[in-house]
Order: sequence, then C-alpha cells, then structure tokens
Amino acid sequence: MTFSCLPPVRRVRSDQAWGRRLFCGVALALGALPALVPAAALARGGGGGGGGGFHFGGSGYDGHGSADSWNRGYQGYHPAYGPNARPAWQGGGSVNRDALNRNPVESNTLNRNFDNDSFQKTVNVNNNFYTRDGNGWNRNWSNGGYWNNRPWATGWYGWSPGTWGWWGGSAAAWGVAGLATGVAISSLVNDAANNQKTVIVVPGSTFQLDYGSVEGVGSYGASFSYNLGQGGMLNGAVNCQAGLLNGQVPGTAAQAQLLNAVCQVAYGAGS
Repeated sequence: MTFSCLPPVRRVRSDQAWGRRLFCGVALALGALPALVPAAALARGGGGGGGGGFHFGGSGYDGHGSADSWNRGYQGYHPAYGPNARPAWQGGGSVNRDALNRNPVESNTLNRNFDNDSFQKTVNVNNNFYTRDGNGWNRNWSNGGYWNNRPWATGWYGWSPGTWGWWGGSAAAWGVAGLATGVAISSLVNDAANNQKTVIVVPGSTFQLDYGSVEGVGSYGASFSYNLGQGGMLNGAVNCQAGLLNGQVPGTAAQAQLLNAVCQVAYGAGS
C-alpha cells in the first residue's frame, strides 16, 4: 500500500485520514534523526572534527592527560581551579528523604559544635578579609597583616623547580632559571598595603596583579584580577598544584611569573 503525505484531493474516511497522519508523522520524525544527530554531536564538541566547549578529558583538563580525567569533573574538580572547587555530582541531585529521616538534625549537636568565637572573627567588620575601602584596600593588611587575614587554608605553597612537571622543558626554552621567591612577592604586597594600594607589578613581567582580588577556590585554585600593564582589568584563574593558568600550562616566562605570584599571594606563607 502506498501513502502520500501531500494534502488529499478527495474526501477519505476519518480512519484513513488518521492513519495517513500517523504514518506521515512517524516518517518525518525518522527522516529528521540523521540531521539532528550531527548537531548534537557538535554541541558536545565532537563530530566533524569540531572543537568548541570544554571536554572532560585530554591534557588540557588536569595537566596530565589521565585516562579517567573526565570522571573528575563529577567529583568536584574544576578545569581551571583544580580539586574540590565545586560540590561533587550526587546522581541527579535528588534528596534522599529516607536518609534524612534516619539522621535528623539535632539542634543540641549543632550548638555544641558551633564555635562562636571563630564565627565572630570571620564576620566582624573590623577584621573581615572582604571589608574594603573604596579602592579595594583593607586597613588590616598594613604592616604585613594581609597574610594572616586570608580566610582560607594557607602556608603550603612554595615554588621550586620540581613544583610543576612541565617546568624543566619550558624553562630551558625560555632561558630562565627560576621564578620570583615568596620573600619577593611578600615584600611587594606588604609595601603596597602600607601605601594603601592593591596592585603590584609581577616580577619578570609587565603584568599588574590586584592582590586584593585574589581568593582561594577549592583546595589548590585561586581567582584573581590583573591587567597586561595597561588597560582594564581581566579575570584569571590558577591551579597552583598542577601549575595551570586559566586552565593551561603557561606559554611564556611572564605567564609563569604571573601564575607563581598569584599562588604565592593565595597560598604562600607570607611574612
């Protein structure tokens, strides 16, 4: 039996018309599938050699190209900041009501575990890292006060030639032996803070870093603002563990200096 999807030129029984509409609808839907699949593939960054978008995989993700790097994105890993930068995926985000009923929140437990002194220190407007004057400066940062005012875990970062696996080959290509020390960066920050300023010039570069904008993200990452020596401020991200600047290995010695300076400000011991 042959059907036509063109409008009928004569009246047909209602059951025949319904059958024709059903057949045509299915045929059109099936015919559209081949056209839809490539579009969906391109939207995911695949198909036709297309790029575009972030991929859960490849050396650009974690700096090591590990085979299971795609899975880390669902475990709180961020391609620009590193581990624990966001909540892990919980299989759709549904609430397990039974688990909540079995483990009700006990107000007495919350009261016993709540540290009021620490809370007051964090939110006190006179001692808060995020309390700023009009130019972004915080009066508590004077006289070396910046370093103890940071409200995240610090003190673990210290650069050496073995800090990042990519350093040896890149340093040889750039003809540099090392990066600015923690003492040098600390001195720049302290001098700027004492002069009620928040911008420092990154050693070995023309980059200007707004150290007041640096904020720890996750376990090893940080966000920050900077400029190229002139013009408006740009937003950046570093992964201090893997040595990534905006999700990539630095392409120049100046970029490596910027990466190191941000990591020193975010996680260095200071002085």
